[in-house]
Amino acid sequence: MKNFNHLLEKQELLINCKERNTSRCQWCPTGNIKATAGSNVCVSLVCEACRARTSVFLDEVNYKNHEKILLKEIDRV
Repeated sequence: MKNFNHLLEKQELLINCKERNTSRCQWCPTGNIKATAGSNVCVSLVCEACRARTSVFLDEVNYKNHEKILLKEIDRV
């Protein structure tokens, strides 16, 4: 299981997980990857423990850097 927290903004990383009192959410991709305007990609993430959801917008270069591992993780689930 990979941790995709590095893709999120600082504010979202500070949110405590609802299932684990003192630890942070651990995000993984849900499979919803959408192209957006301006060569950006929206990736939906879900916390493994509390099932909270968020989205992260990646530019084309960032998405290409993470594409293989994102798709591999989505296939795993």
